[in-house]
Amino acid sequence: MTQKAIALAAKLLSEGERIVQFFAGLSDAQWQARLYDHGAKWDVRGVFEHLIISERQLLQLFEVIVRTGIGSPEGMDVDHLNLERTGTLSLLSYANLLLEYTLTRQQTVEFIHGLVDDQLALQARHPAIGISALEDQLKLVYLHHQMHVRDIKKAL
Repeated sequence: MTQKAIALAAKLLSEGERIVQFFAGLSDAQWQARLYDHGAKWDVRGVFEHLIISERQLLQLFEVIVRTGIGSPEGMDVDHLNLERTGTLSLLSYANLLLEYTLTRQQTVEFIHGLVDDQLALQARHPAIGISALEDQLKLVYLHHQMHVRDIKKAL
């Protein structure tokens, strides 16, 4: 593990803790508040499920990138994928969703701990931003989560 990997893992861990604290502080009514009226038409709970599911999917992609150097297929429809997968955690309580988020983030952090600079520099296709370095794709994980939390704060 290199200094870059250590710093990136620490950032993902601390940002993950902030996300959990934010969502843990929401009331039942806030979890159910409508957030987006276009596309997926998610409520806050749907957004949180999306964060868990998308991070799991991206972690699988990152593992493939490290093994093969190949990223996501060109033309992948991210919006369709998001619509298709969100709701698969609908039976979980809020507490269990928070636990799933924490476990998913821990898996991402553990994955990063095993990386070296050459791997972080690998160029491959990300489904949303195209060809980019693995390091940038990993940074996008926490930036993506921050973006949705910002939207939630505005809406609430």
